[in-house]
Amino acid sequence: MAMPISRLILLIPFVMAATASCERQAFRTDGRAYYIESADGARTLRVAWYGDTMVRLQTVHGNERWLPDDHYEMVQTHDWTSDIDSSATDEHFVMRSSLLEVAVDRDTLAARFILRGEATPVLQEQAGAQREGDIRIVRFETDDSERFTGLGHGYFARVDSLELTGTVVERNYGSVPIEQAPLIVPFYLSSLGYGVFLNSTFPNRFAMNADGDYSMAVDTHGFDGQMDYFFIGGPALKDVLDRYTQLTGRPRLPMKAIFGLQLSDKGHDHNSETPSDQQWWEDKITEHRDAGLPLDHVVNDNRWRAAGGKRCESKIEWDPERYPDPAAWKRWLDEQGLVSTLDFNRCIARFSEGWDPSFNLPPIDNIEFADSAPDLTSDGFRDWFWQIFYEKSLDPALAYPGDALWIDEFDEQGAAPMDIVLVNGRSSAEMRNYWFFLIAKALVADGWDKSDIERRPFVWVRGMTAGAQRYATLWSGDIKPNDEDMAAQVRAMQMAGLAGFPYWGHDAGGFFDWDRRVGPDESLYQRWTLAFGSFAPIWKPHGMGASRWPVDRSDSSLARAIEFARLRYELMPYLYTAAHEAAETGLPIARPMLLEFPDIDEAWEHDLQYFFGPDLLVVPPVDNADGRAWLPAGHWYSLWDGRHYEGDQVVNLRGETVVMPVMVRGGAIIPRREYAKSTAFIDKTKLIVDVYSGANGAFRLIEDDDRTEAYRNGERRITWLRYDDVERVLTIEAANGDYAGAPAFRDVTITLFEPGGRKQVATRRIPVNRPERIPLKNP
Repeated sequence: MAMPISRLILLIPFVMAATASCERQAFRTDGRAYYIESADGARTLRVAWYGDTMVRLQTVHGNERWLPDDHYEMVQTHDWTSDIDSSATDEHFVMRSSLLEVAVDRDTLAARFILRGEATPVLQEQAGAQREGDIRIVRFETDDSERFTGLGHGYFARVDSLELTGTVVERNYGSVPIEQAPLIVPFYLSSLGYGVFLNSTFPNRFAMNADGDYSMAVDTHGFDGQMDYFFIGGPALKDVLDRYTQLTGRPRLPMKAIFGLQLSDKGHDHNSETPSDQQWWEDKITEHRDAGLPLDHVVNDNRWRAAGGKRCESKIEWDPERYPDPAAWKRWLDEQGLVSTLDFNRCIARFSEGWDPSFNLPPIDNIEFADSAPDLTSDGFRDWFWQIFYEKSLDPALAYPGDALWIDEFDEQGAAPMDIVLVNGRSSAEMRNYWFFLIAKALVADGWDKSDIERRPFVWVRGMTAGAQRYATLWSGDIKPNDEDMAAQVRAMQMAGLAGFPYWGHDAGGFFDWDRRVGPDESLYQRWTLAFGSFAPIWKPHGMGASRWPVDRSDSSLARAIEFARLRYELMPYLYTAAHEAAETGLPIARPMLLEFPDIDEAWEHDLQYFFGPDLLVVPPVDNADGRAWLPAGHWYSLWDGRHYEGDQVVNLRGETVVMPVMVRGGAIIPRREYAKSTAFIDKTKLIVDVYSGANGAFRLIEDDDRTEAYRNGERRITWLRYDDVERVLTIEAANGDYAGAPAFRDVTITLFEPGGRKQVATRRIPVNRPERIPLKNP
């Protein structure tokens, strides 16, 4: 049973008595943490427990000061309870919870970590944290059987492999102008059942058993910094990820509309006689919907803005010519079941009302648009940044459009020297990796959440920092429309999920090929923009070179668009439940195979496939891939035609399905809705349940009002669906909870999939407050 952290104080007499018999160094506690000096007195280690499975280790050298807990805000709270016993031997100081033992060598301060039930450490330092000039480094013992993954992703989300073993990784803000969209999350997972989070924003370096080097380092560039990291125990990797997002904050759940199709005006020729004004949007959306396609999210790219409507020639304000009545435009969007994004390019800051040149960094030659290059540590800038959006569009009193914010080009200030001191008194070396966190916090925690806006925030930035998932998310920048970048995005999407960013986005189909001056061709459009894009957490076709609207593409692409769009919208209760689970536990929507099967080689090798939610296995049709997919042990079915496959083998699925293989695990319960052209128009009284035989199964359906923060106060409905494979019985339990507008009954249609084919077995009306047991086989 967990006890208050103050229980540590009761251990002081025992600990000090043990230390008195071994006078080499001190071992003390202040009631919050343990402090241990090295034998030579040159270093001091601080060990703080965060619950029973997470431990923080900080090291100072000589007379260095301890950085306070709130020095960074990547960790959401330091108010944890722990039940810890401690003891001392001639060789070690030992601290134990019910799930983890930490032993610290009395001479070297090297820590080792042993999970409950294990005889040997899963992680062991060589000699404790060391200071080597400006470098703070800790080296670990190697285990050749150990494998690593995580650490977010680099520029443009170009990920070659989910496995990091044998590599050296630096996850830092760019140093030249065009190093876009880094996901700076210094957190990794080990196949041995633990994770490590580096709690520092100084430039980092990780050697993942590269030529025998397993180490983690930060470069302080001569400023105050220290080795400060968390050990996070599992042993299941899902539990490690769960605990990491408890530590740094749960991902912020967007509105359901965000998971619908998003389209922008980027591919439209702004120089034509039909600029993307309000009338253009209304005509385009009508044409799109008349073709049978859904749409939820209108993504405004520049042209809504006044004073030019161009990327760097405009300001934050509605253009009076293209949008003479923004409130009327908002009413039209509402009637159509649509939400909208407002965009911001950094280069327009200086043109926008209230901008103060004092917000800028010191003059730096290599920063493009240096007169719109703010120091994000400035309270004045961050206040202004939120207020300009609120006053010009988001204030509910205006009744103007604006449901999400798209923040662009804050990843291009890396030319700022490491040694400049910013407004908050800290160095560029320390704060550059923290840039995106400051943006997210300013717009959400200090802005949106304190305003009178009732709908949930959704902010997406070109780059992100650990901990900011509790406010915002990111997209991967101006990626290229080719198969290499498609493969990279498949992997990066999974890496983002492992970093606590399950609502990661990208420009489906690629943004633009600057060398060839083209967008995606029809093959890539169908395989990436439509197929893979529709099975990503956020589906946003966007880019230059050609329109991304299906009605502007070939007849075959339009047909494919209808096919994938209908499927995504029918699967919305499955997807939205996975989105809720991500906000609750950190478990991503797009789940790497290795997250569930870390001990199986194939799970690491087949990283161009992934689970979408708990039971759908997706194999994106990357053209240069071999079309082979690994099916774990069990029964598997094609989502497209119900064809049955035996698991525990690698199979060739190329050409066996329409465009992209999507497999369903035996025992899966897949909830669907009737197709609608907006998530706002989905009929929640209708529920379609597909059951796949081969194992027992369960699904926890989560529903809420789709839009507000009321779910965070318990206003949601949870319904368990359970399948008994032996009895061939589906049980729909009574719903637990309620929310505004929740239906009192459901019309349920159930289909059973078996190796011999599918059959519709039941259609009935079921009150939500009553359990229902439904046989799925003939009497």
